[in-house]
Amino acid sequence: MLPLGLLTAAQGHPMLVELKNGETLNGHLANCDNWMNLILKEVVQTSPEGDRFFRLPEVYVRGNNIKYLRIPEEIVEMVKEQQQNQPQNRNRGGREGRGDRGRGGGRGGRGRGRGRGGKFGDFSDVDTSHVSVLLFFGFPMRKDNSALHGLEMRRTSEEPKAQKRTETQGNDLAGSSIAHQSSQQSQLNSERREHVSAPRSPSIALPPSPGVPKNLEERSTPELENRLQELATGSPKILSASQILRILIRDRHVRPEVRHYRALILANSDAERGSPEVVRQLLSEMEKNGIPADSGTLHAALQVLAVHPDYLLRQGILRTLRDRWLPLSPAGWHYVVAGLLRENQFELALDHIAHMERKEIMVENWLHSLLIYNLCDIQDFDEVLHQMRKRTSQGHDMTTELWLYVLDVAVAASHLETTRYIWTQMVQLGYLHPSKVLCRDTLTVAAEKGDTKLASLVIRFLSESDVPLILQDYEKTVEAHVNSGKLSSAFEILCKMHKAGIKLEHTSTRAIFNYMVQTRTSPRQAWAILKKLKSSKYLIPMECAHVVIELCDYESFHDPFAVDEGISLYQELYTLCPGKADVSVYNTLIGMARRAKNIQAGMFAVKEMSSLGVIPNHKTFEHLIMMCLDAGNFESAYRYYQDLVARGFRPDAYTRREIRSVCSESSDQYAILLRDHPQMEDDPAGDTIASNEAASDQSISIRKIGSETPPRYADRSERRMREPPMRVVLSKEARRAASKERRKRKRRLLAIARAQEEDDWMDYEPGGLVPEDQLKPDETQTS
Repeated sequence: MLPLGLLTAAQGHPMLVELKNGETLNGHLANCDNWMNLILKEVVQTSPEGDRFFRLPEVYVRGNNIKYLRIPEEIVEMVKEQQQNQPQNRNRGGREGRGDRGRGGGRGGRGRGRGRGGKFGDFSDVDTSHVSVLLFFGFPMRKDNSALHGLEMRRTSEEPKAQKRTETQGNDLAGSSIAHQSSQQSQLNSERREHVSAPRSPSIALPPSPGVPKNLEERSTPELENRLQELATGSPKILSASQILRILIRDRHVRPEVRHYRALILANSDAERGSPEVVRQLLSEMEKNGIPADSGTLHAALQVLAVHPDYLLRQGILRTLRDRWLPLSPAGWHYVVAGLLRENQFELALDHIAHMERKEIMVENWLHSLLIYNLCDIQDFDEVLHQMRKRTSQGHDMTTELWLYVLDVAVAASHLETTRYIWTQMVQLGYLHPSKVLCRDTLTVAAEKGDTKLASLVIRFLSESDVPLILQDYEKTVEAHVNSGKLSSAFEILCKMHKAGIKLEHTSTRAIFNYMVQTRTSPRQAWAILKKLKSSKYLIPMECAHVVIELCDYESFHDPFAVDEGISLYQELYTLCPGKADVSVYNTLIGMARRAKNIQAGMFAVKEMSSLGVIPNHKTFEHLIMMCLDAGNFESAYRYYQDLVARGFRPDAYTRREIRSVCSESSDQYAILLRDHPQMEDDPAGDTIASNEAASDQSISIRKIGSETPPRYADRSERRMREPPMRVVLSKEARRAASKERRKRKRRLLAIARAQEEDDWMDYEPGGLVPEDQLKPDETQTS
């Protein structure tokens, strides 16, 4: 146990106390009792990890919580002299370790000046990253570097001997201002340090460095120095560098040199804990303490600024290098460009890269990748393509991850040139293997831009990768040929799909239809292309002929004679296409006949359906009903409506509104029956579903047109303009009811279809589309 006489003599002097929980208290001993319970004034408390500091005005410490004590060297000398003067008490007291003369022994950052009276403000929390590298590790300062920022301690104690008494000042723990000391005080401090020697027979073991692994403490100083340099150049970490520097500077009293500053600066390259502000403080500290920052240290600061950019500090370092005639190394150029990229100064970064190329400095892969990633973030794909082409022309490789990333973002941005370049340079040659999702996205870009070569390359890659091609893949290929202006090639692909057994859908010809509408291609011109393919031994699918008839339907909006063109093409249909036309072809014919008010054309289409046994759908009946209403034949419209209901169909919401609107203007008995039919009532769930289906299925071929007979209905078309369907959000119960109704309707349709195999649906004639009193004599005889 430490003699109480030594503690009594140490009252009023600095003392470091380490507790059993790892915390340290650095303050002035104010009082102690017989049980070694201490009262410390003006205390700096350090956390067990050594990374947090607290200033406390007064602390009471119980003796059974104390692990180690450190007191100033001069107190031990004074007690020793007293013991020598009193032989009977020679065995009392003794030297209790060096104590580092109160200059910050203990954990890093607890540098205390000699004497008493250290002044602190209120309780505060201080970050260790702003503490001086010398005071942080408790190194005895020279007279030229005694004024370091990080910790301020003003000492006002009086010592027995004049040559061991002085007043020293430091900086405040939380501040960065420099406290100027007189040359006499600095000289006395220097002389006192020169006369201090190692303890000859210490009775108190020095505590281990807090927060430092034991395996580091057991290593020799050269090993720690080498380990510090390895950390600085390998994977910089502030915590690891601080642990080594704490052992070297605080415990082993290695004088800080430029290499230690450089290592601590490089440690701030830590992406998580690094800070450019700490680098600025360390460089300022080196300058004020007369330690010149060499080229390696300045380049280390540039490396930190590449991770934590600070434009002003970077420019200051570059100015310092220029003023000292120190060249910027190739690594320094890379650090400068990386910092500019992180600051989003892309033009300046590209200018620096061009300067590097003029100086024949090779751009490393990591910097080039960083440049490409940042350019992709701002979607400057023209510059990305330029940089990648230049990189490959120089013979440098790029990682497959970079190629794949650029392909992904270029496809997402629909940048054709970059997508095509990567595909031809990497995918086509087998160096890159994108996923099938990315391949299909690439095919979409090729289709939108009309790049048939890229589309064929993607299809070939999917086939060679054993990925089964789906209908959408072929449709995108057709779209690519259409957008490139090759209508004949698009029809040819559809013919090849039909020959390969791939069933074409209505969506398969949408790209062709849109192209013909946009380019104002005449139906006869498109039909001639199909006839040419027919002469080339191609089997023409019915969908190709149907899209040409749809083009006639589109032209019927502004040209009533387009109906005759459509009927003429239909009459040539079976010489061009094998098989039987489906109901959609006849719906298109009836729709444009209704629009052109060409009753004979409509009746021709109906008779063709009857003769060929084509089963009508709800859209067919809707066209016929509206055609009869336009002609004022309410009886035929009512009978067609009964046929529609009997087959389990129901008009959509738009058609029901049109029927009610027309019938409400007439007093005809069939108009009243049709208007008041139970199926004409609004059903919220069913109407919403039906209106949504009508909005998606109804084409321009069944738009409502006006009528000339009878005259009272002539202006009705303007009052019944088609209204866009409104989107209504259904409740869960409504959706369930609508789904149930659709399933019920589907089962009914299947039952009707089975019954129609035995019963011809066209045996019943509702009486014609035109009233008998309005028929001409020749028409009556013909009918």
